[in-house]
Amino acid sequence: MKNPNTFWNWFNENHQLLKNYQQLEHKEALFSKLQINLNNYGNNLSFVLTGPSVKKSKYQLIITTNGNKNLILYAANLISKAPKFPGWKFTASIKPTQNLDKIVSRNDSLYEFQNLKIKISDLYFLPANYCPITQKFNVTVYLTEYWKHTEKLLQQAVSIMLEDRLGEHLAHSKINRLTLEQYPKNTNLIPAYEMAFYFENFNIND
Repeated sequence: MKNPNTFWNWFNENHQLLKNYQQLEHKEALFSKLQINLNNYGNNLSFVLTGPSVKKSKYQLIITTNGNKNLILYAANLISKAPKFPGWKFTASIKPTQNLDKIVSRNDSLYEFQNLKIKISDLYFLPANYCPITQKFNVTVYLTEYWKHTEKLLQQAVSIMLEDRLGEHLAHSKINRLTLEQYPKNTNLIPAYEMAFYFENFNIND
């Protein structure tokens, strides 16, 4: 297992910048360096950075394994070696988001991925090709202004948001293939916040 101190040394030098990332002109470069240093410790690890809210007074850095069970120990070890930084909380993996009422009323938190700003309440989905053996679906997520951003950025952003809403276990145990498309007009799509309910209550005989 790689030494986590290198990552935390970099974080120590940059945590004040990360606290003020919304005011930075080149915050994408800072996020890119954070991801590079994280990958130097454990390839395929990802992160979510959130700011203080009414209920949470600290900034939070969440390390996610993207559903890869082989990385769980890497993520846990990294968090266990974290120094104490005033105003920061560090967490490994992502548990399901519980503030469903805020999402339904479209008052949920805004995610920022480089130049992409988006909410879970902005996402809609349609499931297809259910496999009774794996119990997984192919899922298409629809979002507005799809054409403005690169496919790589959108895939990473939506994957992290779904993990945040569903929890990593449910997201990766139920989604076989994730595709993204531009939000169409006049369709009966399912809000993404209902995805967990759909997965947990799906009956192939209905």
